[in-house]
Amino acid sequence: MNLKSSNLPEDTLRIIVRAFFSDLHIIIVDLILRDNYITEYSISTELKLSIDRTRLVTNNLINEKLINFEERLFKNLNSKIKLNKIIYQKGFKLRYLYFDKISFVYTIKKKFRIVVSRCLRENKNDSNSFLLCPRKICNKIYEMKETKKLSVDNEKGGFVCTNILNFNIICGSKLINGEKGISTKIINLKIIKTLAESMDFSNYRQIG
Repeated sequence: MNLKSSNLPEDTLRIIVRAFFSDLHIIIVDLILRDNYITEYSISTELKLSIDRTRLVTNNLINEKLINFEERLFKNLNSKIKLNKIIYQKGFKLRYLYFDKISFVYTIKKKFRIVVSRCLRENKNDSNSFLLCPRKICNKIYEMKETKKLSVDNEKGGFVCTNILNFNIICGSKLINGEKGISTKIINLKIIKTLAESMDFSNYRQIG
């Protein structure tokens, strides 16, 4: 299991996608984060999906300002030479997807943090909710304010237990909702809010 600091923009993106989007969105975001710069064609080929189906998902992520893209034009060279000039055939475009930390952090600061806060205000009855380690030899309980110190499983996007067990072994179990009657969505909203508040926005200032 690969554990990271929970205030990285990449970890926040994983949490958001897993909380609000489909499994296909999750897979595509993981591919973008894995390769850093990848075409929609490469994604559709790897996942054996049509380009239209792939673009439907990527357009959704782009519209929500979670990922960015740029189009690159490629030209096919014609073998014919006329008046000492190379004649180009009709070219084609490829759309490359990437994760822009500056743009993403700005989105979190201006959009998601506001949306999440509003949702939580509408559900005030869950103010005492907490996360629980399901491992029997641990059973560590974490309050929401403690999530800033937790690590994130970058493969699954959830928080993991950092409690120290015998022989200085870190527990590492995935934390679960420890309070009955509180929806997973609300827990995810609290996690996203905590991550957004713990991020150092001064290092990712919007240009322009």
